[in-house]
Amino acid sequence: MKKDRLLRAYLTGVEHPEVSGFEVLELLDVRSEIVELEDELSEVESRRLEEADSKFLENGKRFYESVNEITELSEARKRENVSPSHWWWYLEKLVQQKKVAG
Repeated sequence: MKKDRLLRAYLTGVEHPEVSGFEVLELLDVRSEIVELEDELSEVESRRLEEADSKFLENGKRFYESVNEITELSEARKRENVSPSHWWWYLEKLVQQKKVAG
């Protein structure tokens, strides 16, 4: 099932912040696909997704650095026509907020 495959890919991906920028872009795409299926997630799957999002945020700086080695994230967003509601595509802003807050 597509939902299970995407969720598994995202849950695994957020655990590996050392991946290449290409893999991070793929992870961002996967998360964007998951958002389209969120209303189909069970309570357990939703909780796991929230935990994975927290892990993603924890590792946001490393993910951003990897992407930044291969492309400007703002350019990738334009190419992919990313919705502003897809917060995971705004790593540079998330990293900056973390610097200000922490």
